[in-house]
Amino acid sequence: MLKTIFDIYSKEEIEANIAEIKELLNDKYSDKDILDELNYDMKEEFLSTAKARLRNEKDLYKDIGKDVLYFNEEDLRFSTPKIIADYRAKKLKCNKIVDLCSGIGVQSNAFSDSCKEVLAIEIDPRKVKYAEENFKKKNLKFIIGDVLSEEIITKVKEFSPDTIFVDPERLAGEEERNLESIKPNLKKLIKIYSKITSNICIEIPPRIENNKLKEFECEKEYLTLKNKLNRLNLYFGKLKEFDIRVSDAFSGVYIYNNDSAKKIKSNHKMGWYIYEISDAVIKAGLLNELGKWTEADLLLGTDKNKVILTNNKPVIKFSCFAECYKVIDKTKNINEVNNILKNNKFGKAVIKYSIEPKDYWKERNMFEKGLSGNKEAVIFKINKEYVIGEEV
Repeated sequence: MLKTIFDIYSKEEIEANIAEIKELLNDKYSDKDILDELNYDMKEEFLSTAKARLRNEKDLYKDIGKDVLYFNEEDLRFSTPKIIADYRAKKLKCNKIVDLCSGIGVQSNAFSDSCKEVLAIEIDPRKVKYAEENFKKKNLKFIIGDVLSEEIITKVKEFSPDTIFVDPERLAGEEERNLESIKPNLKKLIKIYSKITSNICIEIPPRIENNKLKEFECEKEYLTLKNKLNRLNLYFGKLKEFDIRVSDAFSGVYIYNNDSAKKIKSNHKMGWYIYEISDAVIKAGLLNELGKWTEADLLLGTDKNKVILTNNKPVIKFSCFAECYKVIDKTKNINEVNNILKNNKFGKAVIKYSIEPKDYWKERNMFEKGLSGNKEAVIFKINKEYVIGEEV
């Protein structure tokens, strides 16, 4: 049996070791110097755990939250952000749920708050041990096993779940996402577990090409976090409500494919407000639907890497999919941008158009020279003009 830090040290010793390494990291020690300084077992795992803790503490909103203590860098990289886990737990609320490929248990723990019983299954013994140390709840059980093995399939049948959730393993360095590299094999998994319940939710890589999903009779939900595409959920059985949906994990606002949505109008004329469209909407192919609900037109002449909508009234409800900016001013002369920013008391300016990375700060510093205000401006390039906006 693979040993973990919990098999060697007490909780107090583990926390002391992590605290020591965090202090060294904060003092800018290199990984090599830290490992040379440490004289206890599994120091590489302790170093990775300390580094992961520090990263998580910087952005609890983005990562797994403050209540999860034991995880390393790889665990954090592949774990579900807490806000996503909570969103899915509410959506999949039921009496009994099975979490296949449960990792260190962040999603399983969220399910335990919305479901009466949770059975979590993971093939990696280390991750199961970490999950058990992180989450001690009476209605949550972790077991080690291969989800395609007869033993585990039998245990799931005996558990008799209402819903099954799957977060399968993906290759970390894959250039182009594809279904064939996902473990376990999704077709085989669906065939087996749909005989237990048709209500299955599977998370797959959100950047996977849409044409690779045509064979699945399911709802495809593109999930956003902070206006960015974060997850793709496939819903089968009674969980399916639409064909395609884009949902915001924070607000719960969503848009869905609608045959009555006419093709979005195109317009060369800029309104008082412009909207920077989330990549989730583009990926899902729901630009026409968003145009209908925001009553906005597609603004022509924009940066080729940007999709911008425009209208004369702000639509805050859908700002999670279309970040809304009020147009302050515009100019064709790059040298006039700084004066516009000063006159409107901006202190910062974020460039929103395509620019070579090596030139970004050179141009931004030119725009921000002498600024002293507290407000932040955004700068687009539209119809060969520099458009200065402010977030609504």
